[in-house]
This record gives sequence, C-alpha cells and structure tokens, in this order.
Amino acid sequence: MISNPLFNRVMFVVSFIGIFLAGYLWYMHAYPEDIPCGGDGGCAAVAMSKWSQFPPGIGPPVAAFGTMGYLIICGLAFYRTLNENAALDRKMLLLIVATAGLGTLFSLYLTGMEAFVIKHWCKWCLGSQGLIALLLAVSLLEWRRSPVPVQQVQ
Repeated sequence: MISNPLFNRVMFVVSFIGIFLAGYLWYMHAYPEDIPCGGDGGCAAVAMSKWSQFPPGIGPPVAAFGTMGYLIICGLAFYRTLNENAALDRKMLLLIVATAGLGTLFSLYLTGMEAFVIKHWCKWCLGSQGLIALLLAVSLLEWRRSPVPVQQVQ
C-alpha cells in the first residue's frame, strides 16, 4: 500500500520523462555532431569523448545505462500502484531508492568528467542529472514516510 500516491506519481512521471531524455541521448550517441545543444557544441564534445561510454572508451553509451535505470524506476513506480502488500511495496520502494541513488552517483561522476577532464558541458546530460537527483529526493522522502510493515507472528 503506497503511503503517498502523489510522490509515487511524481516518480512515475519524472522517470517517464527520463526514459525519453536518456533514450534520445542514446540514439543521438550514434550521431554526436548533430546533437542540438546551442552554439557552444558542448554536447557533441561530451558525446565524442571516451567518457560517454562505460567503461570509458570501450563500453556502451552511458545514456543506455540511464535509459535502463529510468525504465526500472518507472516500472517499479507503476507496479506499486497495483500492489496491496505493504512489505512488497517497501521492497519496491527500496529498489527505487537504490536505483536513483546509483544513478545520481554515476551522474555526479560524469559531471565531474565534464567539468575537469572534457571541459565542456552537455545540457542534456545536466538535465538528466537533475531528473535522477529529483527521483532520489522524492523516493527518499517517500521511504521516510512509508510505514514499516509489522511482521505477523504465527
């Protein structure tokens, strides 16, 4: 049972937006020179750097990981609306907190690479960082507010 349906709706909508943002970046990774980012070209510089892949230079685009993370959060938030079991709801909420936490930490790492190594900023990437940080904040608030299920003694 969801303790605050509004928080869950926010998590669902924000993660749904994140799917499209990260998915767009994943798609655009194949054509980094065409990423619309304004006149500074920061997005293309970031997308063409080795830091746009994980592991750096050899792995899939980091936007693929972001898309998967947002999909997980969106799916869990949706499934929470169908669930009536308080213990299961708490576990799903913990998975949302963990996914958003890992995503936020990874985004901070990538932002550090933009600031100190690449020396260019990708506005789309910063937008995604804002979304995942918002998801972490809302999921933590929901975690604090959600009741801990009482174990029944048999």
